This record gives sequence, structure tokens and C-alpha cells, in this order.
Amino acid sequence: MTTLAELLGSQTEANRWMESRARGLVLWNRVAPQDAFALVEAAVADHDPTILAELGQVWTRRAEAADSGLPAVLYLTHWLDRDHLVVADGATGSAVIPLPTLHAYQLDYWHQP
Repeated sequence: MTTLAELLGSQTEANRWMESRARGLVLWNRVAPQDAFALVEAAVADHDPTILAELGQVWTRRAEAADSGLPAVLYLTHWLDRDHLVVADGATGSAVIPLPTLHAYQLDYWHQP
């Protein structure tokens, strides 16, 4: 499985992203500052979409979810709310999915501006 550093181009960029995500958790989710970075590190290690999901990403369906009827590839276009994403799936156009659906996928590509 691809690492965050590989997706973002370097370990430095991966660390910057993780620090930014940890700051966001402190500000928006009221996570204690001493716990936020550890939470992000654990989520990255577990490939947890509740922390990793961001616009511009392409997620591919995991092999173990092949018979699930889910689209093979999802492109995250925008957030509908904190628990739902709008995705383009290549087959049906756009769809709204609950964030936990991404557990059946792995982060494959990340378009960074």
C-alpha cells in the first residue's frame, strides 16, 4: 500500500499535512493538543479515511470489497456535510456517499495543487 509520503512526494510534505490535520482536530473537534498528532499518525498508519479523506483524492476499491457492488474508483469532489462526500465514480457520474463507505477503499492518488 502506498505511504502518505509517497502520495505527497516526500516525508516532509507528509509531516506538514499531518501537522495541519492535527491542528484542525484541535480547533474543530476539540481534541487535546497532546493527543492530536498521535491520533493523526495512527489514522495514517491504519489508512483511516475519517482522517485521510480530502478533496481531490482518488480512492480505489480494496480487493476484499470486489463483490460489494461498489464502484471501482471514487474521486472526491466536495463535502456535502461532515459525514458525507460527493464523489465522481466514472460510471454514474456524481453520487453522495457516507464517509464510512471509504473504508472499502484505499487512497490511491492525491492531486495536490
